[in-house]
Amino acid sequence: MFVGNMGANVINYIYHLIMGRLLGPISYGILASLYSVLYIVSIIPSSASVSIVKFISSAKDDEVYSIYESIRKLIFKLAVILSILTLFASPFIARFLNIENTMLVIFVVPILFFSLVTLVNQSSSQGLLKFQGFVVPGLISSLLKLLLGVAFVVIGWSVFGAMFAIVIGAVLSYLYSYKYIKKHIKITKIDKVNLKPFFKYSGPVLLQALAFTSIFTTDVILAKHFLDPFSAGIYAALSTLGKIIFFAASPVATTMFPVISKRKSLNQGYMKVFFVSLIITFAIASTITIFFWLFPNIAIGVLYGKDYLSAKTDLVWMGVFILFYTLSNLLVNFFLSIGNVRIVLIPLLASVVQAIIIWFYHGSITEIIHSSLFVTLAMFICLSVYTGYNLYHDATDNRN
Repeated sequence: MFVGNMGANVINYIYHLIMGRLLGPISYGILASLYSVLYIVSIIPSSASVSIVKFISSAKDDEVYSIYESIRKLIFKLAVILSILTLFASPFIARFLNIENTMLVIFVVPILFFSLVTLVNQSSSQGLLKFQGFVVPGLISSLLKLLLGVAFVVIGWSVFGAMFAIVIGAVLSYLYSYKYIKKHIKITKIDKVNLKPFFKYSGPVLLQALAFTSIFTTDVILAKHFLDPFSAGIYAALSTLGKIIFFAASPVATTMFPVISKRKSLNQGYMKVFFVSLIITFAIASTITIFFWLFPNIAIGVLYGKDYLSAKTDLVWMGVFILFYTLSNLLVNFFLSIGNVRIVLIPLLASVVQAIIIWFYHGSITEIIHSSLFVTLAMFICLSVYTGYNLYHDATDNRN
């Protein structure tokens, strides 16, 4: 799981670094803002991935296929609805992001649809602890996006070519995920499944996904809206570099979730898994952040090129922002894996506060990053206090 996810993340970063050099700050800013739109419009169905993992991993063998089929049909309908809504909203999105070619936004529609239907198969594989079915579709999508995207940009298709390559990767990724899950899921008689517990759990998870996706993308979208095109491109590069921290450490939380969920359902101990996951996540995130602090010229110059070196003074702050974001994400995933959904209120509040602050304070790249850093630091402190409080009371209850 870790190696496969890291492989996909490395390919994705090579992709962004090459695109940053080939397209230049202005066109790369457009591509990065389109990625942010894609993250946001996929929040509702993609938030179901956590719920799918939990329900599949906790289900009995004869229940798995019925649950899978019920959820697959549900997500398909949601994918169709969201795709249609995104298609109609494309002109307005293009205008808000100052993108002249609306067709670039329309490309988001097929990418969104195939990504969401693929997600059901990936999450089901993860819930069954068949991690190959989770990581290989991501590798296929990433590799095709890189190879075809670079080829299309080189021949002169610019952002249009980059988006078209993502569509091709999304389609082929779905085809693999579908074949894999069909081979590894035990087909049984389909019984009627009561999805009320799924919806009850998915509601708070949706808010969690909304919150973390918003924190992850709102800064890039508002930077594209408020800053000049060159500065927006520089901010997009900074954001992508900062996300190295999250994507390098996120496989730990992704692997932790189904393991703790399964142990919880079997009344087995899971705190050791949590603490080890927290330590590994902090070690990865802090190491990369320190590298950004000590060697900003190398991080930016080697990866993106001299056109982006004006961002070097802000790189460490972006790193600290994403570090606290990554740690907070792991803490929330831990509570969700044991069925504690009240935790989502903290990141939800943080996402709202971040959007409000940036809307009023967006005079420079530094100002936008510091706003996000302040919010994620406050969120991490609140989550840490909540975690300590709950662990203390659990320990007290066990002694009693």
